[in-house]
Amino acid sequence: MTDAVLGAVTLYVTLHSVRGFLFRCAAALFSVAAMLGVLRFSGLYADENPHMIVSMIAGVAAFPALAVSVMVPDSPIARKWRVSSVFLLLLATVGLSIVIYSGSRLYLNACALLAMAGIAYVSLRARRWVDVVSAVTMLVGLLCFAVKLSPITPLQPADVLHLALAVGWLGLDRSRSAAL
Repeated sequence: MTDAVLGAVTLYVTLHSVRGFLFRCAAALFSVAAMLGVLRFSGLYADENPHMIVSMIAGVAAFPALAVSVMVPDSPIARKWRVSSVFLLLLATVGLSIVIYSGSRLYLNACALLAMAGIAYVSLRARRWVDVVSAVTMLVGLLCFAVKLSPITPLQPADVLHLALAVGWLGLDRSRSAAL
C-alpha cells in the first residue's frame, strides 16, 4: 500500500513539477520503482528482480540527482535534458556497477544518506525551511529502514521509508513551486 502512495506522489511530481528536468527524472525513477513494488507485493507480478534493480538504481542515481537538482537548481546539469540524461545514466551505471561487483549495499546507503544530508545542509544555510524539513523527513525514513526500526507499530520499516519519501518529495516539490 505504501508503495502505491510513493508511486502516486512521485508520478504527480514527475508530471507537474516546475523544477528542472533532473528533479523530474529522479521522481520518475522513484515512481517506476514504487509501481514495480505495487505489482510485486500485490501478487500481480511474482518476480522480485525488477523492483529490486530499479530501487537500487533509484538509490545510487535518483538520490544524488535529487540532491544536485535541489542544491544547484539553476545549473545546466539540473535544467537541460541532455546534460541531465547523461548525468543520470552515468550515476546509474557507476552506482549499479559498484553495488553489484562489491556485493555490498554500503555505496547505495551512502548515496541516499549523503544526498539527503546535503540537501538538509544547503537548505538550512539558505533558510529554506520546507526543504530542510523535507530532507530530514526523508533522512529519518532512510535511517529507520537501514536499522530496521519502525516507530509506528503496524508499519514495517519499508513502509516508514515509503511514507517519509512521499512526504519529502511533496515538500521539496511544493517549496520550489511556492517560491516561483
